[in-house]
Amino acid sequence: MSTTDQVDEPVLSLAGLPVHLAAWMTEIVHAATASGGMARHCTSADSTAGGDDAYAAARASSGALITAAQGVQAWAESVEIEATRALLRAVEDDPGLDLGQHEARSTRQTQAALARTAAATDVQLLTGRPVTQCRDRVALASATRERAGYLRARMASGTLSAWRAITLLKETRHLDPLTADQVARHVLRVAGPATANTTSDDGTGDAAEIAALLERVPLSQATFRRRLARQLALAESEVEAARRRARDAEGARDADTLAQPFGMACTTITASRERAFAAQRRVTDLARRARAAGDARTLAQLRSDIATDLLIRGQVAGDALLSDAPPAHLQVIVHLSSLFTPAADARAAGVADHATSSGQAASAAFGTPSGTAPGSPLTSASSLDGSVPSGSAPVVGGGVGEVPGLGFLTAEQVRRLAFAEGTIWRRLVTDPVSGAVVDAASTYRPPAAMRRQVQARDQRCRAPGCEHPAVECDLDHAVTWNALTDEPSGGATHPDNLYALHRGHHNPKTRGWWRSEQGSGGIVRWTTLTGQRITTRPFDHHDPQEVCGPSSPRSSMERALAALIEPYADPVAMAPESAALAMALTPRTRANPPRRAAATAQPDSCPRADDPSPAGAANASGGAPVQVQVFQPAEPITLVRAGSPDDDPPPF
Repeated sequence: MSTTDQVDEPVLSLAGLPVHLAAWMTEIVHAATASGGMARHCTSADSTAGGDDAYAAARASSGALITAAQGVQAWAESVEIEATRALLRAVEDDPGLDLGQHEARSTRQTQAALARTAAATDVQLLTGRPVTQCRDRVALASATRERAGYLRARMASGTLSAWRAITLLKETRHLDPLTADQVARHVLRVAGPATANTTSDDGTGDAAEIAALLERVPLSQATFRRRLARQLALAESEVEAARRRARDAEGARDADTLAQPFGMACTTITASRERAFAAQRRVTDLARRARAAGDARTLAQLRSDIATDLLIRGQVAGDALLSDAPPAHLQVIVHLSSLFTPAADARAAGVADHATSSGQAASAAFGTPSGTAPGSPLTSASSLDGSVPSGSAPVVGGGVGEVPGLGFLTAEQVRRLAFAEGTIWRRLVTDPVSGAVVDAASTYRPPAAMRRQVQARDQRCRAPGCEHPAVECDLDHAVTWNALTDEPSGGATHPDNLYALHRGHHNPKTRGWWRSEQGSGGIVRWTTLTGQRITTRPFDHHDPQEVCGPSSPRSSMERALAALIEPYADPVAMAPESAALAMALTPRTRANPPRRAAATAQPDSCPRADDPSPAGAANASGGAPVQVQVFQPAEPITLVRAGSPDDDPPPF
């Protein structure tokens, strides 16, 4: 068919939908297909109006479109929930799926629970949401009609978002289904004269309630939360509520670390008050003792340093777990070029020694790791041959180091750690073309060197979309292990028959919910429960997106000008009081020009701050044909801090 042939426009019937939903969809489609886009549609809503009436009409049209979009979004989420229910039924009813039905202690309840896990795993892949959110959506889809029928019906009418429905479901989980249903109805009730919440559980809704809802703006978040808290307090005694919240809070205790700006991070520990208070008091007392002994650090700095040192190296005598606890060790993956301190006159193009065509880098120019004294940084003075793809390495002394599963370190922090006493360097040789690890150092369990090689090659769980660090994953055989063969395709324990899978994806693969096929070079082809076919590849240590920072085709002056203009073109919202203060502090040099009826088009040559920058511009300095997992000259490396690496992955 040629591009000039006429094609009949598809006709989409809205028959069967509630009138208000059909109207919302029609409005959205008209706005999206209007000449000039949605903004043009809103501003031309009343083309005959003039002056202030035209602006009022444009605002009203925009408001109606926002309301319609919110309603259609809620309805679309209800379609997703119903599709999830259908997926769950298809999983539960399929006798060919392994839901534990052949195990001796299997029950219908455990089979249903495994079916929900299987469904949530595929929903995560299909939506890209965190697995916890996918479990919440599966729970909403699978909940009984007595508990969640009203919530699903309100979503189907476009008057309740999935987020609020899930919030109500989770907050009322401790109540019996009938009480939970009544709590939800009271929280979502229509304000004003009595209008019973009689929305039917089949999704059609009561006309009077829907009409009353459409005449009002949705509940504010503050009102929603206040109503929910009040209904929960009324549904259980004060003593019961206090005990439940205390149990929930204690069960949610955790320790977590989040990256902060400027190379810092924040570690948060949640514990019972008596333990947390005692820990804070001990750290403060130790900090005061250090200050009294003449330590120049501030009390706050000492508290931070002492608490961190205790966590890294501390032991508790007599404790079964902590009496011989090994010191912490930290793995850092970093490109070799990041280890060099850039010389003052560095125009040099190279950051590592010459490499062979196979990607095995020579190390004679810099010696061995054992020949590098702690605290003695490397300096760059050599150049590369052409074996490394252009733009595949950061500039000398630049780039970042990755701590799998936690975040990134600046090049300066990496160098400080790399040359500290007790640091272990381990090279990773990478293929100069693919960037995959090809070297690191006839049993079922892989030997330590092979485990490190596979972990270095994969870097992350090999399931589609998973970012779980490989060092915390299981190593799974793609083909079931066979002690009688040395061939990967026959089931041997070999890098070409092993890949990293964290427990949340290892179990679905073991039970056959997902199927995998591993090719040469570590490529893994997946087929999921819903029939998705996805290929994942080993981590590319030469990927410019991973090792090189963002670059821009614009000059530094253009970027600075764009940053200067942006606050005036797109100012941050402020309260009236803040605006009045800003105006009072702004010197007035001339009268403000009158507002124009239409905005003047900006010239195309004006720099824009949102211009996309091409990633991975070629780096004149080149790069080593390897990355660094704990460092060895001329190749990539891993930093293991104070102690030997532990190969045992923690439970998922």
